[in-house]
Amino acid sequence: MKWVQVRTDPRLLRSREAMVAAAAELLTEGGLEAVTHQAVAARAGVGRATVYRHWPGLLDLRLAALEAGMPPLPPVPEEIRAASGHDPRAELIHNLGVLAERLDDEHTGAVLVAVIGGSRNDEGMRHLRQTLMTQIADAVRPAVAAAVERGQLRPDVTAETMAMATVGPLFFERFIAGNSLGRDTVEIVVDAALRAWA
Repeated sequence: MKWVQVRTDPRLLRSREAMVAAAAELLTEGGLEAVTHQAVAARAGVGRATVYRHWPGLLDLRLAALEAGMPPLPPVPEEIRAASGHDPRAELIHNLGVLAERLDDEHTGAVLVAVIGGSRNDEGMRHLRQTLMTQIADAVRPAVAAAVERGQLRPDVTAETMAMATVGPLFFERFIAGNSLGRDTVEIVVDAALRAWA
């Protein structure tokens, strides 16, 4: 009953959105340890009891902050697909370009570091890591299937294979080398993967 009320009452929905936004900001600024019921309440301008009502456990609250930083990648706009002649390469560059922009974003970077680090010891974090992996693979799946169908990729290449071959270098470039991810980098990574699995 409580969740139905949250979904239908605009005031409760706005309050919840404000708390999630506050939790996400705290995560960006200070990591997972900064996300507490008291800190979220103060940042969102609500009572601590309100935060506890939505997320009784601290882990639940922190997971909500992490999930807010991991929205699914949007589908490729039809105008981009049409302009490229439905070229799988253009679609891969677009999808991975969106991901690269998110990796460059300070908040998303904090989310990824928290999820990857916490997934070794926490089931909720492992679930979020799997969600992230699935989102990325699903985003490139149509382009990979089209490339296989056109003979541009080997028949045994999967979306997961392409994600491994492309996202890995982007992660390295952003989080190990510490470089910003521009379109040129994305194109180099995509072309290298297409050549490797041709």
